[in-house]
Amino acid sequence: MRLATPRSIQNLQRQLYHKSKAEPNYRFYTLWDKVYRRDVLEEAWRRVKANRGAAGVDGMTIRAIEETGSEAFLNSLQSDLKAKTYRPVAVRRVWIKKSNGGQRPLGIPSVRDRVVQMAVKLVLEPILEAGFHDCSYGFRPKRSAHQAVWEVVKYLNQGLVNVVDADIRDFFGQIPQGRLLRVIAKKVVDGHMLRILRQWLSAGVMEEGRTRYETTGTPQGGVISPLLANAYLNELDKQWEQNGYGKRSSWNAHLIRYADDLVILTDKPNAVPLEALRKFLGDMGLELHPEKTRLVNANRESFNFLGFNYRKVWNRRKTNRFTLVLPSAKAQAGLRAKIRDLTRDERTQTLAVIIQDINPVIRGWVNYFRVGNSSDAFNKMNHYIVKKVMRYIRRKQLKRGFGWKVWTDDVLYGRYGLFNDYKVRALHSSQGRRARGESLSESRVNKKFTHGLMQGPLETWSRK
Repeated sequence: MRLATPRSIQNLQRQLYHKSKAEPNYRFYTLWDKVYRRDVLEEAWRRVKANRGAAGVDGMTIRAIEETGSEAFLNSLQSDLKAKTYRPVAVRRVWIKKSNGGQRPLGIPSVRDRVVQMAVKLVLEPILEAGFHDCSYGFRPKRSAHQAVWEVVKYLNQGLVNVVDADIRDFFGQIPQGRLLRVIAKKVVDGHMLRILRQWLSAGVMEEGRTRYETTGTPQGGVISPLLANAYLNELDKQWEQNGYGKRSSWNAHLIRYADDLVILTDKPNAVPLEALRKFLGDMGLELHPEKTRLVNANRESFNFLGFNYRKVWNRRKTNRFTLVLPSAKAQAGLRAKIRDLTRDERTQTLAVIIQDINPVIRGWVNYFRVGNSSDAFNKMNHYIVKKVMRYIRRKQLKRGFGWKVWTDDVLYGRYGLFNDYKVRALHSSQGRRARGESLSESRVNKKFTHGLMQGPLETWSRK
């Protein structure tokens, strides 16, 4: 699903991006008046509404706002922003189960706060984006996980098989808020813009009826959080480039980052890049997870990044090695768990309803992993899904077996419409060229930004 950007906002973002790109040391003093512009607020509301999402601590839902009138809601919000009387409320915290049995905290701001965060993001993102580095791919216009995957494959095929598989410990919970604001202040001097960012960071987290205030971190789930995270880790990208670690004359160590997920690939000993990474992060108040960070030789063992598993293997003639890219075992296990849950015995729905529930899950997973060498994994997953669906309906019919002769492909795929598009697409070098927009001409860079920012997909398969 894609949403076109109003031309007035494209023009605003283009102007901000041009200024920030042309004058890297320029600091923006007047931005708040652009946040409460009517067209910006309307676009922010439209995007928050399209992303759906649950209510915050105030219990106000998107549907309730639509029923009472979005115009009145935006009028009230615009008045508060213009008078500088807007104050955010605490974030509602929920816990999301992880595949390893643990839990991940998710912060849910109120709908009102999400709209303001989106409005601030529309204004702030082009300014910060102009200074971001090419090695960063997460939550950026015209950037994607697949482009990061291509970069990993490219360097592995070039022989950079010594890998630093890194994990930052509790990144979103450990970002020093003061240092984060100082990073933003390098480009933005508007006092109220900085003040509202500080208020979001210090608004507190409500859990089980109690509000807790934290001095570090930015809640996962906020509209503005990915942009702030990228702005802070851009300092790492900058240090890596300034110290020349990616140059062939140095360590030829290439950093590839998707938000807080990162790997480093080199054809030289990878212990030195690891120590450099540890030092740079330590200077930023962050640390590597000692149990999840490891040194890998891709010729001898595999590693995971962005849900994919990578390893170098011999071709059939044993004449050359190539990079094998598959959905990771964790990603495959996650999909199987979801299919098992959707076809559990306790459900009483018809087969048509079950397939209607299953199809979006399969489609999202396949669309994300349909690059690389996923054919064999797709075949096995398709067979598993068909067996679970057939087993479900046979249990409801109080019959044994799977009913292969009854529930044929024509019935499952034709009559009931079970998802069956498992075609794999190869990774192409054009994905890498598109990923390196900064090296293109300035006009193409500007087009990349203004079109990519507001026309990207609203929902993608989660990499967690």
